[in-house]
Amino acid sequence: MNITELRYLVAIMKWGSVSAAAKQMYAAQPNVSKALKNLEEEYGIRMFERSSTGMIPTEQGRHFIEQAQRVLQEVDRLDADARRRQGECAELRVALPHATYASYAAVDFLQQAAGSEQLRVHIREAGSMEGLDFVLRRGYHLALLRYAEEDEDYYSRYCARRGLHREQIMEFEYRLLVNRDSPLARHEVHDLAELNRYTEVLHDDFQLPGEEGSSLRWQVNENRRVHVYERCSQFSILQSLPTAYMWASPMPQRALEQYHLVLKKCPAQNQRMRDVLVYPDKGGLRPEEEKFIELLRRQAALTVK
Repeated sequence: MNITELRYLVAIMKWGSVSAAAKQMYAAQPNVSKALKNLEEEYGIRMFERSSTGMIPTEQGRHFIEQAQRVLQEVDRLDADARRRQGECAELRVALPHATYASYAAVDFLQQAAGSEQLRVHIREAGSMEGLDFVLRRGYHLALLRYAEEDEDYYSRYCARRGLHREQIMEFEYRLLVNRDSPLARHEVHDLAELNRYTEVLHDDFQLPGEEGSSLRWQVNENRRVHVYERCSQFSILQSLPTAYMWASPMPQRALEQYHLVLKKCPAQNQRMRDVLVYPDKGGLRPEEEKFIELLRRQAALTVK
């Protein structure tokens, strides 16, 4: 016995025939006939008598069908309650790189989900390989990967082997992020050596993922650096120190205006980067995942590139 068979049985009693029940249930008639036969054989009950006016339940059949109706009502209540609770609980687990626009998307999501009865959100900053690990083994729903263009084949094959869907969010080159009053805001850097007299601010995870001590992908100032391990201080440092700079990905205009900063294209640094969203290819996204992806795309479109 299964729920579908019970629904077919109740439909036969309601509509008076197998063919009418099949039509109302948008089912194939042989499937409805088979369901009725399965139930009669499983419980040793003759459910209906055939007459010129249609199929009439036997006494045993009527009693069985009445119980089936009560079971189906409880199943429907259980389903409705589960869907209602799902709608009341905003749940999202996402791994992100150091990307201001992605952080803004996360804040937008939280603002929209704030009215939910239950809120379970995990937002973790992570490198690409760590983000993949969180999606594949730690139950995270989404990860935004950031990698160099030349690594596209590696990540593409890696995700394909593990059944991950990929969606490119943006392609970009790193730019100099500086105070609007900085000399760098009014000057194009054609030789990276020019940066040696300025102070670089950088996150302390600038090595290639999983390759400790490996060569660096872009210029890192060997002489003057400030390492930061959390996001709050980096913009404040640049805001207060016109002689400092950061290598930064595209940013929302409102962030630049808030901290009195500017993004400068640097002809001396032209490595192409990609931000690619990945998630398990399980045949459909949950509403929370769809909402976050929509907000992420929107914030990406508002960035200064």
